[in-house]
Amino acid sequence: MDRELKRSFIASCKPDEPVGPQDPRHYDFDTPTLRLRGEPWRERLSAVIDLAAEPTAQLVTGLRGSGKTTELRQLERDLTERGYRVVMADAGQWLSNERPLTTEDLMLALVLALFPDGRPEDVGGWVGEYATQAWNFLNSKVELQGGIAAVKASLTTDETLFQRVAKQLRDLDGLREDIHALLASAAEGSRTHGQELVIILDGAEKRATGDLDASARREEFHNHWFASFILQARDLKPPVHTIYTVPPFMVRRASELTANFGVELQFLPMVRLYERDGVLNLPGVEAMVEALHRRVAAKHFADPAIPRWLVSRCGGYFRDLLRFLTEMTYRVGEASCFTREHAELAVAQVRQNYLQALVLEDKQLLRQLHPSKEFPDDEASQVRMDSLLQGFKMFRYHNGGPWYDAHPLSWAELGFAADLPDWTRLEGAG
Repeated sequence: MDRELKRSFIASCKPDEPVGPQDPRHYDFDTPTLRLRGEPWRERLSAVIDLAAEPTAQLVTGLRGSGKTTELRQLERDLTERGYRVVMADAGQWLSNERPLTTEDLMLALVLALFPDGRPEDVGGWVGEYATQAWNFLNSKVELQGGIAAVKASLTTDETLFQRVAKQLRDLDGLREDIHALLASAAEGSRTHGQELVIILDGAEKRATGDLDASARREEFHNHWFASFILQARDLKPPVHTIYTVPPFMVRRASELTANFGVELQFLPMVRLYERDGVLNLPGVEAMVEALHRRVAAKHFADPAIPRWLVSRCGGYFRDLLRFLTEMTYRVGEASCFTREHAELAVAQVRQNYLQALVLEDKQLLRQLHPSKEFPDDEASQVRMDSLLQGFKMFRYHNGGPWYDAHPLSWAELGFAADLPDWTRLEGAG
């Protein structure tokens, strides 16, 4: 392979790059004929908004790289086509990993999500009016430098400033009423132009989780998330349709979240490659192969079994499939196409990275989980759920109800090597 072709594969297979519905690499795993992730995530979110008589607040989650941003972009497009005004913002740009989340962080993020870039007079309409109102509110409570045109940029680029403003807002009486009034004004402004307003706060789940901290400190970070969305849920239900992305550990208290928000926490599962009884799900395999071929054409593989074999090892986690391809690209050298040897070496490399993080307690739990597909309900196991999900050692699937399984890359280590399809099995697939 020549250098430019390999460079194109690396560029096309970036594991952390979300692709929107207009991108030719985008693949929809949730079409009516596939339903590879159970009930389509975005369809439920859309239905809750469309059928509501009043503003709704919804929570969504899933593992990093499972496709949340891609799905939310498709939801944004679907709602826009139906006449809604959708504002999608990356809340992660405003939150910090250095301190636990607060409700005020999220309320300030809601305010900034609707704030235009640059000068409000250049935008005009209700957005310009909202920006002026938001500026007057913020500047009356917290002294800000640079004027109205610079406020969003300043709070976005200066994490310390955002934290200081959020902290000062925390000490104010009636903050919820003030911010909800601001957002109600924006919603009404949009409504007068014939568009119901929807705010999507994406990216928050990647921040302020304490993943790299010791267990006690990490639990403190987690508890702040629970406090914001359970104890202070009223603050996060503004008079405008709102969708928040939250960390996957929130699934542990899904019933309480449902009680507070009135709708189910939506978990975006992995693509189903195996049935619950362990049988290979060929439609799922072929769908992921087709999605892969939108990035690396079939002609670049020595035989059709290679993409299927790679897919069978990724567990329905598309990001790992892209990691396999990236590693193969670095190894292919002067060969004219990818071979089975390239695939085996690449998967072995990624597997080793996973196994290094698999501790004894993880192995014991996953050995129990793999045959049953049911996560144990004892307290010790529930405590480990967070690290297993966050560390991609365990995946969640939806068909006939939610169920869990260990990452296929760990099956051999756990004593279940025979459950992985071999080359012969995959040669006749499809």
